[in-house]
Amino acid sequence: MRISIPPSWRTRIYRYRLTATKCKKCGRAAYPPSNICRYCGSREVEFIDLIDEKARLITWTIIYSAMEGFEEKRPVVLGILETVNTKARVMAPLTDTTPEELRVGLMMEPVLRRIINEGGHGLIHYGVSYRPLLKSTS
Repeated sequence: MRISIPPSWRTRIYRYRLTATKCKKCGRAAYPPSNICRYCGSREVEFIDLIDEKARLITWTIIYSAMEGFEEKRPVVLGILETVNTKARVMAPLTDTTPEELRVGLMMEPVLRRIINEGGHGLIHYGVSYRPLLKSTS
């Protein structure tokens, strides 16, 4: 599967920075970002970054089938998480864990991971995944 450069370039901010919108009227955050608040309908929204914000795992699913070009990534574990401070809901792949280690309420952090490498001279696409929060060893 080949992804062209223009769409990849246009969406890079949303994929790499985990950008959401926060309503200035009701104060709720939404991901993916939208020019209209999905909760109250206000058009007064501001862009915020969620990339440094920890999140709690709400639920997850395991996908055993894969699109062409992604067969080696099977199974894919997708989670729905809620960020701690802004309460935005994010659906993202889960990484650096096994399904047996997952539990509701597990604290996780966003990380960049390679999605696809288009060969020796092609684009390398990255995206945000979540991993369990690393415990301090001190």
